[in-house]
Amino acid sequence: MRLRLPPAPPPAPSSELPPELRWDAPAPTPIVLLGRREVLKALVAATAIAAAPVVGLRRTWAATRGRFFTAHERATLGALCDRIIPPDDAPGARALGAPAYIEGLLTAFDRRVPRIFAGGPFSNRNPYPDLDTGTASRRRPRNAFRHFVPLTRLQELRWRAEIFGSDKVRGADFGDAAAGGPLVGLRTVYRAGLKKVDQAAQAMAGKRFAALADADQDRVLRALDGGAFPRDPRRGNATFVDILIQHTLEGCFAVPEYGGNRHVGGWRLVGLEGDSQPLGYSLFVTGMSHIPPHYEQRPDHPMSTPNPDELPGPLPLTPDGQRVQQTILSLTALLGE
Repeated sequence: MRLRLPPAPPPAPSSELPPELRWDAPAPTPIVLLGRREVLKALVAATAIAAAPVVGLRRTWAATRGRFFTAHERATLGALCDRIIPPDDAPGARALGAPAYIEGLLTAFDRRVPRIFAGGPFSNRNPYPDLDTGTASRRRPRNAFRHFVPLTRLQELRWRAEIFGSDKVRGADFGDAAAGGPLVGLRTVYRAGLKKVDQAAQAMAGKRFAALADADQDRVLRALDGGAFPRDPRRGNATFVDILIQHTLEGCFAVPEYGGNRHVGGWRLVGLEGDSQPLGYSLFVTGMSHIPPHYEQRPDHPMSTPNPDELPGPLPLTPDGQRVQQTILSLTALLGE
């Protein structure tokens, strides 16, 4: 039902109003309060004020979808990860899921059981052994890695301080004075770091970092790592780039349940088999009546003799593995300089 409003009263005759309110009074002479420079400053301030709610809305929208980064921040992060392990004929760090791993770490407490320590003891990537025949069976365990382990009170306090900052978590600041100041949360480290990367890219190349060619991205990253990022004494004097490298490698080669190592592509990249249990390398045989129970080594993975695949020596790294190793060595040398 709509409300019917009473009609507005007729306007008063112009002659009955005060001079300053009369419709037929001459317009007052405008007073100019701002010069050109002040007007430009006001426009810049107004633009910043107008943009602030947009950024806030983007972050709110990301949070409602169980995420931390905005779409733009995620694109910048993905481009940075790909400079650490670049794509070629094999997937790079972004395709392997390193950005998803990092975002999963920063949103670990968004779930009832924080995604900090994956459970176990087994995933379902290997079957149970057949104890009668000493071979792999067709039965597989459930993936217990997907069920994360609840934290103790002290573990939760410490990890909340790591992610949100010790000054943002009640009771986590007890050691800040002795340690030289509060622990800056990883959320703050990443948000500030990604912003600085984009600012440097705009200043050096006129584009956002994610829009630059690979060579220009490397140039920006080298310039930034020359001292643009502060060192964090609470994290062994690590910079944002140090933390990014560490988390990118974790995201590419940790178990997939943490959000990275997509389709175990990281393990394949460097020739790792990953978790081998519960099958293992030595299988227990119980069902043969003429032979007492015993362990039999898997012929493809003998335990007491050298692996036949690695005679007369260890297998060399694959070309992809060599590239990853060279990338890590180059970044380590760069950081040392």
